Amino acid sequence: MTLPPLLRQTPRNFLIGDPPQTAFVMAVVLVYLFTGLFGRDPWKGDDALHIGIALAFAREGDWLLPRLAGQVWLDSPPLFHWMAAVTGQIGSWLGLSFADSARVASAFFAALWVWGSAGAARELYGPPAARIAPLLALANLGVVVHLHDAQPATTMLAALGIGMWALALVARKPWHGGAALVLALAIAGLGTGLWLAAILLIAAAAMPLLPVWRSVAGTPSRMVALPLAMAIGALIAASWVLLLDPAHAARVWQHDIDRLIPDGPRIVADAAEWIKVLAWFAWPALPLAGWALWKRRHQWRSPVFSLPLLLFVLLFVQVSGDGIVRNQRALPLLAPLVVLGSAGLPTLRRGAANALDWFGVMTFSLLGFVIWLGWVAMLTGWPERFARTFSKLEPGFVMALSWGPFILATIVSLAWLWMLWRSPRTPTRGALTWGCGVLLIWFLLSSLWLPWIDYGRSYRDVAGQIARALPANGGCIAFSGLQDSHRAAFYYFAGLKPVNAMSKAGRQCDTLLAYHGRGGQRPVLDASWSIVWEGRRPGDRHERFMLYRRS
Repeated sequence: MTLPPLLRQTPRNFLIGDPPQTAFVMAVVLVYLFTGLFGRDPWKGDDALHIGIALAFAREGDWLLPRLAGQVWLDSPPLFHWMAAVTGQIGSWLGLSFADSARVASAFFAALWVWGSAGAARELYGPPAARIAPLLALANLGVVVHLHDAQPATTMLAALGIGMWALALVARKPWHGGAALVLALAIAGLGTGLWLAAILLIAAAAMPLLPVWRSVAGTPSRMVALPLAMAIGALIAASWVLLLDPAHAARVWQHDIDRLIPDGPRIVADAAEWIKVLAWFAWPALPLAGWALWKRRHQWRSPVFSLPLLLFVLLFVQVSGDGIVRNQRALPLLAPLVVLGSAGLPTLRRGAANALDWFGVMTFSLLGFVIWLGWVAMLTGWPERFARTFSKLEPGFVMALSWGPFILATIVSLAWLWMLWRSPRTPTRGALTWGCGVLLIWFLLSSLWLPWIDYGRSYRDVAGQIARALPANGGCIAFSGLQDSHRAAFYYFAGLKPVNAMSKAGRQCDTLLAYHGRGGQRPVLDASWSIVWEGRRPGDRHERFMLYRRS
Protein backbone atom coordinates (compact mmCIF):
# COMPACT_ATOMS: atom_id res chain seq x y z
CA MET A 1 0.00 0.00 0.00
CA THR A 2 1.34 3.43 -0.96
CA LEU A 3 0.75 6.01 1.74
CA PRO A 4 0.02 9.71 1.09
CA PRO A 5 3.11 11.93 1.44
CA LEU A 6 1.98 13.26 4.79
CA LEU A 7 1.97 9.71 6.17
CA ARG A 8 5.30 8.36 5.04
CA GLN A 9 6.64 8.66 8.56
CA THR A 10 3.55 6.96 10.04
CA PRO A 11 4.24 3.63 11.79
CA ARG A 12 2.71 0.75 9.87
CA ASN A 13 1.14 -0.79 12.98
CA PHE A 14 -0.99 2.34 13.16
CA LEU A 15 -3.07 1.01 10.23
CA ILE A 16 -3.50 -2.62 11.25
CA GLY A 17 -6.93 -4.25 11.03
CA ASP A 18 -9.32 -5.42 8.38
CA PRO A 19 -12.26 -3.00 8.11
CA PRO A 20 -15.30 -3.89 5.97
CA GLN A 21 -15.13 -3.43 2.22
CA THR A 22 -16.09 -0.09 0.71
CA ALA A 23 -19.21 -1.42 -1.05
CA PHE A 24 -20.57 -2.85 2.21
CA VAL A 25 -19.88 0.40 4.09
CA MET A 26 -21.65 2.42 1.38
CA ALA A 27 -24.68 0.12 1.51
CA VAL A 28 -24.92 0.47 5.31
CA VAL A 29 -24.63 4.27 5.06
CA LEU A 30 -27.34 4.55 2.40
CA VAL A 31 -29.79 2.34 4.29
CA TYR A 32 -29.09 4.29 7.48
CA LEU A 33 -29.54 7.73 5.91
CA PHE A 34 -32.85 6.92 4.21
CA THR A 35 -34.37 4.98 7.12
CA GLY A 36 -36.96 6.97 9.04
CA LEU A 37 -37.32 9.83 6.56
CA PHE A 38 -40.64 8.74 5.09
CA GLY A 39 -44.15 7.86 6.19
CA ARG A 40 -44.51 10.37 9.02
CA ASP A 41 -45.82 13.84 9.72
CA PRO A 42 -43.61 16.75 10.76
CA TRP A 43 -42.74 15.95 14.36
CA LYS A 44 -42.83 18.26 17.34
CA GLY A 45 -39.69 20.38 17.59
CA ASP A 46 -37.09 21.16 14.96
CA ASP A 47 -38.55 18.78 12.37
CA ALA A 48 -41.82 20.71 12.15
CA LEU A 49 -40.04 24.06 12.39
CA HIS A 50 -37.71 23.58 9.44
CA ILE A 51 -40.25 21.78 7.26
CA GLY A 52 -42.53 24.78 7.79
CA ILE A 53 -39.81 27.20 6.69
CA ALA A 54 -39.02 25.10 3.61
CA LEU A 55 -42.73 24.94 2.77
CA ALA A 56 -42.92 28.76 2.88
CA PHE A 57 -40.18 28.95 0.22
CA ALA A 58 -42.08 26.48 -1.95
CA ARG A 59 -45.52 28.06 -1.48
CA GLU A 60 -44.77 31.76 -1.45
CA GLY A 61 -41.89 32.12 -3.89
CA ASP A 62 -39.70 34.56 -1.90
CA TRP A 63 -36.38 32.68 -2.01
CA LEU A 64 -34.22 35.30 -0.28
CA LEU A 65 -35.79 35.72 3.16
CA PRO A 66 -36.75 32.62 5.18
CA ARG A 67 -40.22 32.94 6.68
CA LEU A 68 -42.00 31.08 9.43
CA ALA A 69 -45.79 31.18 9.02
CA GLY A 70 -45.60 34.53 7.24
CA GLN A 71 -42.99 36.19 9.47
CA VAL A 72 -39.29 36.68 8.71
CA TRP A 73 -37.07 34.08 10.42
CA LEU A 74 -33.31 34.71 10.50
CA ASP A 75 -31.99 32.20 13.04
CA SER A 76 -29.98 30.36 10.36
CA PRO A 77 -29.05 30.93 6.70
CA PRO A 78 -31.36 29.40 4.09
CA LEU A 79 -29.26 26.74 2.29
CA PHE A 80 -30.90 23.78 4.03
CA HIS A 81 -34.38 25.20 3.54
CA TRP A 82 -33.69 25.92 -0.12
CA MET A 83 -32.66 22.31 -0.63
CA ALA A 84 -35.60 21.00 1.41
CA ALA A 85 -38.01 23.16 -0.58
CA VAL A 86 -36.66 21.78 -3.87
CA THR A 87 -36.71 18.13 -2.75
CA GLY A 88 -40.13 18.70 -1.19
CA GLN A 89 -41.56 19.97 -4.44
CA ILE A 90 -39.98 17.17 -6.47
CA GLY A 91 -41.34 14.60 -4.03
CA SER A 92 -44.80 16.17 -4.17
CA TRP A 93 -44.80 15.75 -7.97
CA LEU A 94 -43.91 12.07 -7.43
CA GLY A 95 -46.77 11.52 -4.98
CA LEU A 96 -44.85 11.82 -1.69
CA SER A 97 -45.82 14.21 1.07
CA PHE A 98 -43.87 17.46 1.22
CA ALA A 99 -42.52 16.57 4.67
CA ASP A 100 -41.19 13.18 3.60
CA SER A 101 -39.37 14.48 0.55
CA ALA A 102 -38.11 17.62 2.34
CA ARG A 103 -36.21 15.39 4.76
CA VAL A 104 -34.17 14.07 1.84
CA ALA A 105 -32.17 17.31 2.25
CA SER A 106 -31.01 16.01 5.64
CA ALA A 107 -29.85 12.77 4.02
CA PHE A 108 -28.00 14.75 1.34
CA PHE A 109 -26.01 16.88 3.77
CA ALA A 110 -25.41 13.95 6.11
CA ALA A 111 -24.01 12.02 3.14
CA LEU A 112 -21.64 14.93 2.44
CA TRP A 113 -20.46 14.75 6.06
CA VAL A 114 -19.80 11.03 5.84
CA TRP A 115 -18.08 11.46 2.47
CA GLY A 116 -15.89 14.28 3.76
CA SER A 117 -15.01 12.38 6.94
CA ALA A 118 -13.97 9.35 4.91
CA GLY A 119 -11.84 11.55 2.64
CA ALA A 120 -10.14 13.25 5.59
CA ALA A 121 -9.48 9.89 7.28
CA ARG A 122 -8.04 8.47 4.06
CA GLU A 123 -5.75 11.44 3.54
CA LEU A 124 -4.54 11.57 7.14
CA TYR A 125 -4.46 7.91 8.17
CA GLY A 126 -4.79 5.74 5.05
CA PRO A 127 -7.48 3.66 3.27
CA PRO A 128 -8.48 1.43 6.23
CA ALA A 129 -9.44 4.51 8.27
CA ALA A 130 -11.56 5.75 5.36
CA ARG A 131 -13.79 2.68 5.75
CA ILE A 132 -13.95 3.01 9.53
CA ALA A 133 -14.90 6.72 9.64
CA PRO A 134 -18.36 6.32 7.98
CA LEU A 135 -19.32 3.55 10.41
CA LEU A 136 -18.18 5.65 13.37
CA ALA A 137 -20.20 8.60 12.06
CA LEU A 138 -23.34 6.46 12.14
CA ALA A 139 -22.51 4.78 15.45
CA ASN A 140 -22.65 7.87 17.68
CA LEU A 141 -25.69 7.61 19.92
CA GLY A 142 -26.59 11.30 19.93
CA VAL A 143 -26.67 11.92 16.20
CA VAL A 144 -29.27 9.47 14.91
CA VAL A 145 -32.45 11.55 15.41
CA HIS A 146 -30.85 14.80 14.25
CA LEU A 147 -29.69 13.25 10.98
CA HIS A 148 -33.23 12.09 10.18
CA ASP A 149 -35.22 15.17 11.13
CA ALA A 150 -35.42 18.18 8.84
CA GLN A 151 -32.40 19.76 10.47
CA PRO A 152 -30.10 22.54 9.12
CA ALA A 153 -27.43 21.37 11.57
CA THR A 154 -26.62 18.72 8.97
CA THR A 155 -25.10 21.50 6.85
CA MET A 156 -22.72 22.20 9.74
CA LEU A 157 -21.54 18.60 9.77
CA ALA A 158 -21.19 18.60 5.97
CA ALA A 159 -19.07 21.76 6.03
CA LEU A 160 -16.79 20.41 8.75
CA GLY A 161 -16.35 16.99 7.12
CA ILE A 162 -15.49 18.44 3.73
CA GLY A 163 -13.42 21.19 5.36
CA MET A 164 -11.19 18.69 7.18
CA TRP A 165 -10.77 16.73 3.97
CA ALA A 166 -9.85 19.92 2.11
CA LEU A 167 -7.24 20.99 4.66
CA ALA A 168 -5.71 17.51 4.74
CA LEU A 169 -5.66 17.33 0.94
CA VAL A 170 -4.44 20.81 0.05
CA ALA A 171 -0.83 20.04 1.02
CA ARG A 172 -0.62 17.15 -1.46
CA LYS A 173 -3.07 18.30 -4.15
CA PRO A 174 -3.36 22.06 -3.75
CA TRP A 175 -6.00 22.73 -6.39
CA HIS A 176 -8.18 19.77 -5.47
CA GLY A 177 -7.96 20.69 -1.81
CA GLY A 178 -8.65 24.33 -2.62
CA ALA A 179 -11.81 23.44 -4.54
CA ALA A 180 -13.01 21.30 -1.61
CA LEU A 181 -12.30 24.18 0.79
CA VAL A 182 -14.40 26.54 -1.33
CA LEU A 183 -17.27 24.05 -1.13
CA ALA A 184 -16.89 23.68 2.64
CA LEU A 185 -16.86 27.44 3.22
CA ALA A 186 -19.89 27.92 0.96
CA ILE A 187 -21.89 25.29 2.85
CA ALA A 188 -20.77 26.74 6.18
CA GLY A 189 -21.74 30.32 5.37
CA LEU A 190 -24.96 29.63 3.46
CA GLY A 191 -26.11 26.74 5.64
CA THR A 192 -24.96 27.42 9.21
CA GLY A 193 -23.55 30.92 9.55
CA LEU A 194 -20.49 33.05 9.00
CA TRP A 195 -19.23 32.06 12.44
CA LEU A 196 -18.59 28.52 11.20
CA ALA A 197 -16.93 29.80 8.03
CA ALA A 198 -14.67 31.91 10.27
CA ILE A 199 -13.63 28.82 12.27
CA LEU A 200 -12.74 26.97 9.07
CA LEU A 201 -10.75 30.00 7.88
CA ILE A 202 -8.82 30.10 11.16
CA ALA A 203 -7.95 26.41 10.79
CA ALA A 204 -6.94 26.95 7.15
CA ALA A 205 -4.70 29.88 8.09
CA ALA A 206 -2.94 27.70 10.68
CA MET A 207 -2.04 24.90 8.25
CA PRO A 208 1.02 26.61 6.65
CA LEU A 209 2.55 26.89 10.13
CA LEU A 210 3.09 23.13 10.29
CA PRO A 211 6.61 21.98 9.31
CA VAL A 212 5.36 18.90 7.48
CA TRP A 213 2.94 21.00 5.43
CA ARG A 214 5.78 23.22 4.25
CA SER A 215 8.21 20.37 3.56
CA VAL A 216 6.13 18.43 1.02
CA ALA A 217 6.90 19.17 -2.62
CA GLY A 218 4.65 21.69 -4.34
CA THR A 219 4.88 24.57 -1.87
CA PRO A 220 4.45 27.38 -4.49
CA SER A 221 1.15 25.92 -5.72
CA ARG A 222 -0.12 25.60 -2.17
CA MET A 223 0.79 29.17 -1.38
CA VAL A 224 -1.47 30.27 -4.23
CA ALA A 225 -4.26 27.69 -3.97
CA LEU A 226 -4.91 28.01 -0.24
CA PRO A 227 -5.37 31.81 0.04
CA LEU A 228 -7.28 31.90 -3.25
CA ALA A 229 -9.67 29.22 -2.01
CA MET A 230 -10.08 31.04 1.30
CA ALA A 231 -10.97 34.29 -0.48
CA ILE A 232 -13.42 32.73 -2.95
CA GLY A 233 -15.03 30.56 -0.27
CA ALA A 234 -15.43 33.50 2.12
CA LEU A 235 -17.08 35.58 -0.60
CA ILE A 236 -19.59 32.83 -1.43
CA ALA A 237 -20.22 32.22 2.28
CA ALA A 238 -21.10 35.89 2.79
CA SER A 239 -23.12 36.27 -0.43
CA TRP A 240 -26.55 35.75 1.17
CA VAL A 241 -25.89 38.35 3.86
CA LEU A 242 -24.63 40.80 1.23
CA LEU A 243 -27.91 40.44 -0.69
CA LEU A 244 -30.09 41.25 2.33
CA ASP A 245 -31.37 44.72 3.09
CA PRO A 246 -29.28 46.59 5.70
CA ALA A 247 -31.65 45.97 8.64
CA HIS A 248 -31.84 42.22 8.13
CA ALA A 249 -28.13 41.98 7.30
CA ALA A 250 -27.27 43.75 10.56
CA ARG A 251 -29.36 41.24 12.53
CA VAL A 252 -27.64 38.28 10.86
CA TRP A 253 -24.21 39.81 11.26
CA GLN A 254 -24.74 40.50 14.98
CA HIS A 255 -26.02 36.95 15.48
CA ASP A 256 -22.85 35.54 13.90
CA ILE A 257 -20.60 37.78 15.97
CA ASP A 258 -22.38 36.71 19.17
CA ARG A 259 -21.87 33.04 18.28
CA LEU A 260 -18.24 33.43 17.19
CA ILE A 261 -17.01 35.49 20.14
CA PRO A 262 -17.60 33.31 23.20
CA ASP A 263 -18.48 34.43 26.70
CA GLY A 264 -15.30 33.74 28.69
CA PRO A 265 -16.88 33.03 32.10
CA ARG A 266 -19.49 30.81 30.47
CA ILE A 267 -16.78 28.68 28.84
CA VAL A 268 -15.32 27.85 32.24
CA ALA A 269 -18.72 27.29 33.82
CA ASP A 270 -20.17 25.11 31.05
CA ALA A 271 -17.10 23.13 29.95
CA ALA A 272 -17.75 20.35 32.49
CA GLU A 273 -21.39 20.11 31.41
CA TRP A 274 -20.37 19.75 27.78
CA ILE A 275 -17.96 16.97 28.66
CA LYS A 276 -20.83 15.14 30.40
CA VAL A 277 -22.97 15.53 27.28
CA LEU A 278 -20.20 14.28 25.00
CA ALA A 279 -19.61 11.24 27.22
CA TRP A 280 -22.83 9.68 25.83
CA PHE A 281 -23.62 11.86 22.82
CA ALA A 282 -20.28 11.15 21.11
CA TRP A 283 -19.95 7.52 22.16
CA PRO A 284 -17.94 5.63 20.87
CA ALA A 285 -16.10 8.32 18.86
CA LEU A 286 -14.96 10.29 21.94
CA PRO A 287 -12.92 7.55 23.71
CA LEU A 288 -11.49 6.35 20.39
CA ALA A 289 -10.43 9.89 19.52
CA GLY A 290 -8.82 10.30 22.93
CA TRP A 291 -6.90 7.06 22.43
CA ALA A 292 -5.74 8.21 18.98
CA LEU A 293 -4.42 11.47 20.43
CA TRP A 294 -2.54 9.56 23.10
CA LYS A 295 -0.99 7.23 20.55
CA ARG A 296 -0.01 10.15 18.31
CA ARG A 297 1.10 12.54 21.05
CA HIS A 298 4.69 12.52 19.75
CA GLN A 299 3.52 13.84 16.36
CA TRP A 300 1.81 16.95 17.68
CA ARG A 301 3.33 19.06 14.86
CA SER A 302 1.84 16.82 12.16
CA PRO A 303 -1.60 17.37 10.54
CA VAL A 304 -2.60 13.84 11.57
CA PHE A 305 -2.65 15.15 15.14
CA SER A 306 -3.07 18.90 14.89
CA LEU A 307 -5.78 19.34 12.23
CA PRO A 308 -8.70 17.50 13.90
CA LEU A 309 -7.53 18.59 17.36
CA LEU A 310 -7.39 22.26 16.34
CA LEU A 311 -10.91 22.11 14.92
CA PHE A 312 -12.20 20.34 18.02
CA VAL A 313 -10.67 22.95 20.35
CA LEU A 314 -12.06 25.86 18.29
CA LEU A 315 -15.52 24.30 18.18
CA PHE A 316 -15.47 23.34 21.87
CA VAL A 317 -14.62 26.91 22.87
CA GLN A 318 -17.40 28.19 20.59
CA VAL A 319 -20.14 25.89 21.89
CA SER A 320 -19.06 26.28 25.52
CA GLY A 321 -19.42 30.03 25.31
CA ASP A 322 -22.48 30.07 23.08
CA GLY A 323 -25.39 29.57 25.44
CA ILE A 324 -27.54 26.89 26.99
CA VAL A 325 -26.10 23.36 27.07
CA ARG A 326 -28.28 21.40 24.62
CA ASN A 327 -27.55 18.08 23.00
CA GLN A 328 -28.06 19.42 19.50
CA ARG A 329 -25.36 22.04 19.97
CA ALA A 330 -22.80 19.27 20.44
CA LEU A 331 -23.23 18.11 16.83
CA PRO A 332 -20.24 20.01 15.35
CA LEU A 333 -17.91 18.41 17.89
CA LEU A 334 -18.63 15.01 16.36
CA ALA A 335 -16.95 15.90 13.06
CA PRO A 336 -13.30 15.99 14.29
CA LEU A 337 -13.96 13.20 16.83
CA VAL A 338 -15.12 10.81 14.09
CA VAL A 339 -12.00 11.43 12.01
CA LEU A 340 -9.72 11.00 15.01
CA GLY A 341 -11.65 7.93 16.15
CA SER A 342 -11.04 6.25 12.79
CA ALA A 343 -7.33 6.39 13.65
CA GLY A 344 -7.75 5.20 17.23
CA LEU A 345 -9.84 2.08 16.63
CA PRO A 346 -7.25 -0.02 14.72
CA THR A 347 -4.68 0.51 17.48
CA LEU A 348 -6.84 -0.57 20.41
CA ARG A 349 -5.38 -3.33 22.50
CA ARG A 350 -7.03 -6.70 22.07
CA GLY A 351 -8.94 -6.55 25.35
CA ALA A 352 -10.31 -3.06 24.70
CA ALA A 353 -11.30 -3.91 21.12
CA ASN A 354 -13.09 -7.08 22.24
CA ALA A 355 -14.84 -5.20 25.06
CA LEU A 356 -16.11 -2.52 22.66
CA ASP A 357 -17.35 -5.18 20.25
CA TRP A 358 -18.97 -7.30 22.98
CA PHE A 359 -20.67 -4.29 24.58
CA GLY A 360 -22.15 -3.32 21.20
CA VAL A 361 -23.34 -6.86 20.45
CA MET A 362 -25.09 -7.26 23.80
CA THR A 363 -26.54 -3.73 23.91
CA PHE A 364 -28.06 -3.68 20.44
CA SER A 365 -29.24 -7.28 20.53
CA LEU A 366 -31.07 -6.62 23.80
CA LEU A 367 -32.55 -3.34 22.55
CA GLY A 368 -33.69 -5.03 19.34
CA PHE A 369 -35.46 -7.74 21.38
CA VAL A 370 -37.18 -5.09 23.53
CA ILE A 371 -38.40 -3.21 20.44
CA TRP A 372 -39.84 -6.42 18.97
CA LEU A 373 -41.48 -7.24 22.31
CA GLY A 374 -42.97 -3.74 22.53
CA TRP A 375 -44.43 -4.07 19.03
CA VAL A 376 -46.01 -7.42 19.95
CA ALA A 377 -47.46 -5.82 23.09
CA MET A 378 -49.01 -2.95 21.13
CA LEU A 379 -50.44 -5.36 18.56
CA THR A 380 -51.72 -8.17 20.80
CA GLY A 381 -51.94 -6.74 24.32
CA TRP A 382 -49.29 -9.18 25.60
CA PRO A 383 -47.17 -8.80 27.68
CA GLU A 384 -49.88 -6.90 29.52
CA ARG A 385 -47.51 -4.61 31.43
CA PHE A 386 -45.85 -3.45 28.22
CA ALA A 387 -49.22 -2.92 26.55
CA ARG A 388 -50.49 -0.81 29.46
CA THR A 389 -47.36 1.34 29.36
CA PHE A 390 -47.72 2.13 25.67
CA SER A 391 -51.44 2.80 26.05
CA LYS A 392 -50.80 5.15 28.98
CA LEU A 393 -48.16 7.10 27.09
CA GLU A 394 -50.33 7.56 23.98
CA PRO A 395 -53.99 7.12 24.96
CA GLY A 396 -56.31 6.24 22.12
CA PHE A 397 -53.65 4.73 19.86
CA VAL A 398 -54.43 1.39 18.22
CA MET A 399 -51.63 -0.51 16.48
CA ALA A 400 -52.51 -2.20 13.18
CA LEU A 401 -50.48 -4.90 11.49
CA SER A 402 -48.64 -3.61 8.40
CA TRP A 403 -46.99 -6.41 6.49
CA GLY A 404 -44.43 -4.27 4.66
CA PRO A 405 -42.72 -2.82 7.76
CA PHE A 406 -42.97 -6.20 9.51
CA ILE A 407 -41.20 -8.03 6.67
CA LEU A 408 -38.49 -5.37 6.35
CA ALA A 409 -37.89 -5.37 10.12
CA THR A 410 -37.58 -9.16 10.04
CA ILE A 411 -35.05 -9.02 7.20
CA VAL A 412 -32.92 -6.41 8.99
CA SER A 413 -33.04 -8.38 12.25
CA LEU A 414 -31.90 -11.55 10.48
CA ALA A 415 -29.17 -9.54 8.70
CA TRP A 416 -27.93 -8.39 12.13
CA LEU A 417 -27.67 -11.97 13.35
CA TRP A 418 -25.96 -13.03 10.13
CA MET A 419 -23.46 -10.18 10.47
CA LEU A 420 -22.61 -11.22 14.03
CA TRP A 421 -22.08 -14.80 12.91
CA ARG A 422 -20.10 -14.17 9.74
CA SER A 423 -18.01 -11.06 10.42
CA PRO A 424 -14.41 -11.93 11.40
CA ARG A 425 -13.05 -10.83 14.76
CA THR A 426 -10.60 -8.10 13.87
CA PRO A 427 -9.39 -5.02 15.77
CA THR A 428 -11.85 -2.92 13.73
CA ARG A 429 -14.97 -5.05 14.22
CA GLY A 430 -16.20 -2.64 16.89
CA ALA A 431 -16.93 -0.02 14.23
CA LEU A 432 -18.99 -2.55 12.28
CA THR A 433 -20.88 -3.69 15.37
CA TRP A 434 -21.72 -0.18 16.54
CA GLY A 435 -22.53 1.23 13.10
CA CYS A 436 -24.79 -1.71 12.18
CA GLY A 437 -26.22 -1.86 15.71
CA VAL A 438 -27.42 1.75 15.60
CA LEU A 439 -28.85 1.05 12.14
CA LEU A 440 -30.71 -1.99 13.52
CA ILE A 441 -32.31 -0.04 16.37
CA TRP A 442 -33.24 2.96 14.22
CA PHE A 443 -34.67 0.69 11.50
CA LEU A 444 -36.82 -1.25 13.98
CA LEU A 445 -38.10 1.93 15.58
CA SER A 446 -38.81 3.48 12.17
CA SER A 447 -40.73 0.45 10.95
CA LEU A 448 -42.38 -1.30 13.92
CA TRP A 449 -42.95 1.64 16.25
CA LEU A 450 -43.34 4.44 13.69
CA PRO A 451 -47.19 4.63 13.84
CA TRP A 452 -47.08 4.91 17.63
CA ILE A 453 -44.32 7.56 17.62
CA ASP A 454 -46.01 9.53 14.83
CA TYR A 455 -49.30 9.51 16.72
CA GLY A 456 -47.65 11.12 19.72
CA ARG A 457 -45.43 13.68 17.97
CA SER A 458 -47.69 14.99 15.20
CA TYR A 459 -49.91 18.08 15.43
CA ARG A 460 -52.15 16.98 12.55
CA ASP A 461 -55.25 16.39 14.70
CA VAL A 462 -54.74 19.55 16.80
CA ALA A 463 -54.33 21.67 13.67
CA GLY A 464 -57.48 20.15 12.17
CA GLN A 465 -59.49 20.91 15.31
CA ILE A 466 -58.26 24.50 15.33
CA ALA A 467 -59.13 24.96 11.64
CA ARG A 468 -62.67 23.64 12.23
CA ALA A 469 -63.15 25.97 15.23
CA LEU A 470 -62.12 29.11 13.35
CA PRO A 471 -64.85 31.44 12.10
CA ALA A 472 -66.02 30.78 8.57
CA ASN A 473 -65.33 34.35 7.48
CA GLY A 474 -61.64 34.05 8.28
CA GLY A 475 -59.94 37.20 9.49
CA CYS A 476 -56.61 37.65 11.21
CA ILE A 477 -55.47 35.40 14.05
CA ALA A 478 -53.21 36.54 16.87
CA PHE A 479 -51.08 34.16 18.91
CA SER A 480 -49.81 34.18 22.46
CA GLY A 481 -47.23 31.79 23.83
CA LEU A 482 -46.93 29.61 20.70
CA GLN A 483 -43.50 28.13 20.07
CA ASP A 484 -41.93 28.35 16.64
CA SER A 485 -42.51 24.65 16.00
CA HIS A 486 -46.24 25.07 16.82
CA ARG A 487 -46.61 27.89 14.32
CA ALA A 488 -44.74 25.86 11.68
CA ALA A 489 -46.93 22.78 12.26
CA PHE A 490 -50.18 24.76 12.07
CA TYR A 491 -48.94 26.45 8.90
CA TYR A 492 -48.10 23.06 7.39
CA PHE A 493 -51.36 21.32 8.28
CA ALA A 494 -53.87 24.19 8.19
CA GLY A 495 -52.16 27.09 6.41
CA LEU A 496 -52.45 29.31 9.51
CA LYS A 497 -50.37 32.48 9.74
CA PRO A 498 -51.04 33.92 13.19
CA VAL A 499 -49.40 37.22 14.13
CA ASN A 500 -47.95 38.16 17.50
CA ALA A 501 -50.68 39.35 19.86
CA MET A 502 -48.41 42.13 21.12
CA SER A 503 -47.83 43.61 17.68
CA LYS A 504 -49.93 46.38 16.17
CA ALA A 505 -51.59 43.95 13.75
CA GLY A 506 -52.15 41.38 16.50
CA ARG A 507 -54.01 43.82 18.74
CA GLN A 508 -56.57 44.34 16.00
CA CYS A 509 -57.39 40.62 15.58
CA ASP A 510 -60.66 39.21 16.91
CA THR A 511 -59.30 35.65 17.17
CA LEU A 512 -56.53 34.61 19.57
CA LEU A 513 -54.70 31.26 19.59
CA ALA A 514 -52.95 30.81 22.94
CA TYR A 515 -50.68 28.14 24.38
CA HIS A 516 -49.30 27.30 27.78
CA GLY A 517 -47.11 24.39 28.81
CA ARG A 518 -45.86 22.96 32.08
CA GLY A 519 -46.24 25.59 34.80
CA GLY A 520 -47.76 28.10 32.38
CA GLN A 521 -50.96 30.06 32.86
CA ARG A 522 -53.85 30.96 30.65
CA PRO A 523 -53.69 34.45 29.12
CA VAL A 524 -55.38 37.19 31.12
CA LEU A 525 -58.10 38.67 28.87
CA ASP A 526 -60.95 41.09 29.43
CA ALA A 527 -64.62 40.13 29.41
CA SER A 528 -64.99 40.70 25.67
CA TRP A 529 -63.09 37.47 24.96
CA SER A 530 -64.67 34.03 25.19
CA ILE A 531 -63.05 30.63 24.68
CA VAL A 532 -64.41 28.64 21.73
CA TRP A 533 -62.07 25.65 21.73
CA GLU A 534 -59.46 24.00 23.91
CA GLY A 535 -57.34 20.94 23.09
CA ARG A 536 -53.99 19.17 23.10
CA ARG A 537 -52.20 16.13 21.75
CA PRO A 538 -53.50 12.98 23.48
CA GLY A 539 -50.17 11.94 24.96
CA ASP A 540 -49.05 15.35 26.25
CA ARG A 541 -50.65 16.26 29.56
CA HIS A 542 -48.80 19.54 30.00
CA GLU A 543 -49.49 21.51 26.83
CA ARG A 544 -52.78 23.31 26.25
CA PHE A 545 -53.99 25.17 23.18
CA MET A 546 -56.93 27.59 23.48
CA LEU A 547 -58.83 29.53 20.85
CA TYR A 548 -60.58 32.74 21.88
CA ARG A 549 -63.03 34.98 20.03
CA ARG A 550 -63.76 38.63 20.78
CA SER A 551 -67.41 39.50 20.80
